[in-house]
Amino acid sequence: MENNLILEQLQSNVRSYLDKNKRISLNGLSKRCAVSEPTLRRIMNGKIKTLPMLSTIIDILCTLNKADSVNELITFYEDTPIGEFLSNNYSVLSESNFNYEFSAELNEALRDNVSYLIYKLSANRKGVTAQKIEKLFGHHGMDKLKYLHSLNLVTIKLDIVRSVTEGFSLSHDQFIPHFKAVSDFIKTEQSQVQKKNLFYNFSESINEQAHKEILSIQKAALKKITKILNDDSNSGDTPIFILSAVDTLDVEDCGSESQGLLH
Repeated sequence: MENNLILEQLQSNVRSYLDKNKRISLNGLSKRCAVSEPTLRRIMNGKIKTLPMLSTIIDILCTLNKADSVNELITFYEDTPIGEFLSNNYSVLSESNFNYEFSAELNEALRDNVSYLIYKLSANRKGVTAQKIEKLFGHHGMDKLKYLHSLNLVTIKLDIVRSVTEGFSLSHDQFIPHFKAVSDFIKTEQSQVQKKNLFYNFSESINEQAHKEILSIQKAALKKITKILNDDSNSGDTPIFILSAVDTLDVEDCGSESQGLLH
């Protein structure tokens, strides 16, 4: 019943948008929100067995409401089925007080993995040196740095590169390629010094209740980690990264949760 209410509200919002914007067709809306027309049509016709993916719902709602963040959507849809759904499934962002900005220009500029990694480093409290960028990414990295600087997305002062935003978010389609790019920095070789990293990969067949419990635990842990990362008293010289993903290996499961906005 709850899923039906969410779907009905989503359908109503799309119809209302198209009624107010007579010149925009369903195909035109699909291009604006980067959701395929067949998917939108199935949603509108109610020909889907489960709710669309979380990322699909967010992309549609952000377009309908000209919103740049999930926080805006949660506020706009407060005390409605969609608002409750977003709050429950995007708690890491929605229940925090941290400001993660979305910019269409930045989103486009960071599609390249090297540009993304440079910007990610420059968004740290202490920024990153141009020398470190050259060491990590070579001449290619320096070219990307010049590109970001030309767009006024980073500042360079006394060799220190800093982003123009402290926290940023990108579109969901960028999550997987950037996740892979960051994972290349995981060090799996044996070391004689004290181990300071973690890397695990688990999989198993479980029931729906266990799946929900794991998601709940992971979200709670990420909220605590986010607070630590954003506490100014924890400022230091080590640029740490945390990768998190819980999903299903069943490619037919279209209801899996996807959360990849925070960077």
